[in-house]
Amino acid sequence: MDCLIFKDDELERMIEIINELQLCFHPVYAPEGQFSVHNIFELSSFDRDIIIIADKNIVSPICEIARLGTLNDEYRLRKIALFVIWTKNLKARLTCGVGLFESDSENLDAISGEATRLQFLHGVDCIPAQLWKDLAFGYIDCVPNQFLYNSRSTEVKKYKFDQDFLFLSNEAAIIKIVQLLRTPKIAGIDKFITFMNWYTDNLDLAECVIVYAALVFGNVPHVAFPKGSQSKNYAKTVQGIRNQAWDITYIALWSIQYYNENSSRQYMFATDDITQKMILVNILPLGKCQDSLEAIFHTHSQRQKLEYLFDTKLGTARIRPFQNMNDVQRNQAVNRLVSTEYATLKEMF
Repeated sequence: MDCLIFKDDELERMIEIINELQLCFHPVYAPEGQFSVHNIFELSSFDRDIIIIADKNIVSPICEIARLGTLNDEYRLRKIALFVIWTKNLKARLTCGVGLFESDSENLDAISGEATRLQFLHGVDCIPAQLWKDLAFGYIDCVPNQFLYNSRSTEVKKYKFDQDFLFLSNEAAIIKIVQLLRTPKIAGIDKFITFMNWYTDNLDLAECVIVYAALVFGNVPHVAFPKGSQSKNYAKTVQGIRNQAWDITYIALWSIQYYNENSSRQYMFATDDITQKMILVNILPLGKCQDSLEAIFHTHSQRQKLEYLFDTKLGTARIRPFQNMNDVQRNQAVNRLVSTEYATLKEMF
């Protein structure tokens, strides 16, 4: 049995550092990425199934540690190791599922989704918890060779996801955001209102998309625009759009899970990306989205424009797209929308 033994104040230090890093989120237990001692006790002391969906910026270093035993960045090594032992102490299941689809759909990684899955599982299941703890607290700087992943997978399974309705919807939304970012001499609030009018007319709404658009058009510090959004290279702009669409899809998929969770199962989301964290703290706890929009666009004239948007496009005034369509028709409609928006974007080059 894999044992995890804490000495002196190690347990308290681990909880304190995890809260400072704000790596893991839940709408009830950690809406700002910070867990109280009471919440940790409640989660770990009952028979609960805790599933933590890890973003790629956490999955990738775990795979690298499983394969090579260490990371070039000592701070990142300790941070990731600390996160792993925290999940083990919480008796949580850490999953890399969504990242596998990004790896295989984009074909940008040196290793396949299946190889990533096997390396990740080896890291979290086969490297002893005590070794992760020793890495986290700096007692060692490398996993001994006998515990490293050295298999060679011949599995050809592919995790394709890029034609999924949810991902395509997010891709279309990011294309529209980039179009507006490339449109000069329009105030941020007006870009946001223009985006929301288009978004409500064409797609099912996701709070993470709405808040990301507001953060970008509100020019909020520490929020990254889609990579290449101002590039003169169309291919780089498209790659940045798809990368941002994947980031949004991680949160959107997780939100579907936590909306349907019950008292015996909790879904959490883990990320080390600053923009992801900014989105999360502005949509959690549930119902915070409108407050966040009003905090970003806070002047009197901006508030008036938001109120008009709420009255004419949202709530009881909302007219949903895709009504009376089956799944095939919905996918065809969103594919056409993506193609149309890319064509509009390309004309801007």
